[in-house]
Amino acid sequence: MVFLIVHNEYSNKGGEESVVAFQKELLERHGHQVILYTRNYHEADKWFMGKAWTTITSVYNKRSIRDLEQIIKQYNPEVAIIHNVFSIISPAIIPFLKKHNIKVWQIVHNYRLFCPIGIFYSKGEICEKCLGKGREWNCWKNHCTGNKLSDLTFSWKFSKVRKRNYYKDVDRFYVLSNLQKNKMMANSIAEEKIFFLPNAYGAEVVEDRQPTGEKKYISFAGRLTEEKGFYDFLKIAKLLPEYSFCVAGDEKLVDKNIDIPSNVEFKGFLEKEEMYNFYKSSKVQLFLSKWYETFGLVVIEAMAKGTPAIVYDVSAAAEIVKDGENGFVVKTGDLNAVVEKIKLLCEDKSLYESMSISAKQRVRNDFSVEKYYERLMQEEK
Repeated sequence: MVFLIVHNEYSNKGGEESVVAFQKELLERHGHQVILYTRNYHEADKWFMGKAWTTITSVYNKRSIRDLEQIIKQYNPEVAIIHNVFSIISPAIIPFLKKHNIKVWQIVHNYRLFCPIGIFYSKGEICEKCLGKGREWNCWKNHCTGNKLSDLTFSWKFSKVRKRNYYKDVDRFYVLSNLQKNKMMANSIAEEKIFFLPNAYGAEVVEDRQPTGEKKYISFAGRLTEEKGFYDFLKIAKLLPEYSFCVAGDEKLVDKNIDIPSNVEFKGFLEKEEMYNFYKSSKVQLFLSKWYETFGLVVIEAMAKGTPAIVYDVSAAAEIVKDGENGFVVKTGDLNAVVEKIKLLCEDKSLYESMSISAKQRVRNDFSVEKYYERLMQEEK
């Protein structure tokens, strides 16, 4: 088959870019031809009106249509896999692709179909106001982006996108979790259009047994922000001064007014191989996301290295971790429960060994590369 993968790269590359690269390599390995169409948010830096013009291109971009027209003429793709299309490409490409009899599969990385900022989280708490009265204009009223002009433009452009109903032409919505599926079904997306496609662990899960003594850190990996639970991580470190805590992430992004406990070490941004070693040295991985996180790739990356995870129950990570079997699921914000589970894992060697083995097995069975391909291609020949 000939696949077209479409992705609007973010200003700072992250997890979605990794999934795009992984998906392309996987399809090619299975004998498919893959054409990659990407554009980058920084293109707007060279435009006459700069980033202000992205308010318009988020709704419709003529150049994206022209580019795809040439790709279709040259390669005749059968399926288009859409990742992010904001704020340069525009979802206007979806009905255009359908007119050319190309199947459209949308990978749902976030909640931007319903929430302008994509995370259902604002001012330190879960927020679903944009599902109700006033819809997207609640982003402006609630000052969700932290910038009044951005609040206004986000409200306007996502209101326009919804009213144009571009996404009605999507053949498949691939969700990363049941949490996402339920949110989409509750908001008028037909169940028969929703397909389950959790992220995969892109390497082999090997049986190297990391000596327990070499696993020394309580770790955190990812964006060092409030909604990701990083500040809860710091509070837990304060409650456990006798334990070593370690962070993979850019310390410069942390609020300067936040007190960093002396038992917290920052490793900075780590490349892929460095991350594998980080997880191997982690005794316990904390994933304390406070929003409806759609998956939690760092959770399976840690588990693949035999590191049990403790996660909050509000995010989809609670679907990855089987409570009491390969980690623990605790009530969101219950720091004392997290502390209790950390102590239990660190003090009960038999329990830890069992959970470590189970964590690897969970990744091997349910989040392998081949399992991902099987789910992506279900019912396709």
